Amino acid sequence: MEKLDVYIELHEGSMTPAYANFNDAGADVFAAEDMVIRPMQRLVVPLNFKVALPDHIEMQVRPRSGLSLKTTLSIPNSPGTVDAGYRDFVGVIVQNTYNIANLPYEIAENPELLGILSKYYTVTDLSTYFEAQSGASDMEPGFLDSCLPLFRSLGPIILDQKGNPYGTIYLEKGMKIAQLVFNEYRSAQFIPVDSVDTIGYNRGGGFGSTGQK
Repeated sequence: MEKLDVYIELHEGSMTPAYANFNDAGADVFAAEDMVIRPMQRLVVPLNFKVALPDHIEMQVRPRSGLSLKTTLSIPNSPGTVDAGYRDFVGVIVQNTYNIANLPYEIAENPELLGILSKYYTVTDLSTYFEAQSGASDMEPGFLDSCLPLFRSLGPIILDQKGNPYGTIYLEKGMKIAQLVFNEYRSAQFIPVDSVDTIGYNRGGGFGSTGQK
């Protein structure tokens, strides 16, 4: 099968996408720098390369099955699309979907988790924590004090030795983060009509019409 010519411009920290096996549909892409993704945080992982795609070709950014199964890292806009006319840097939108509310159930399922948690520490004074994280100099005077009732209602935060909440994901430079799949597409020409019911076959139904009631 003839391969698709995709021109790539590599920058600092970037790696050329690579197919792990013969006949793989997706080419792995790699994080260009170390990153910290806290629970529920959403950000862009830079790949630090640009591509030039042929006309009528889209480059889809899809999750890797291993990361989706074994971690709480997700690609919320999956599949992301890189258009043929795009010439800027390519990145991957990711989100750490970990929810600390699930922790008691995780411990019940795997009591050995308590041994891991013994290496963490608990912060009960959340005003001190948020002050350190946000920088008091950037806040209005008295803002933290006014939030004390809210801080007390939130309860403690479990932090690792780097000061990040339990459930934080640490990405290392060069880590496989997603995969690229290339597809041919056709642009549409939209033709206004009075009714589409008589054009082609109308099967009827809508969302969930053939599924569970």
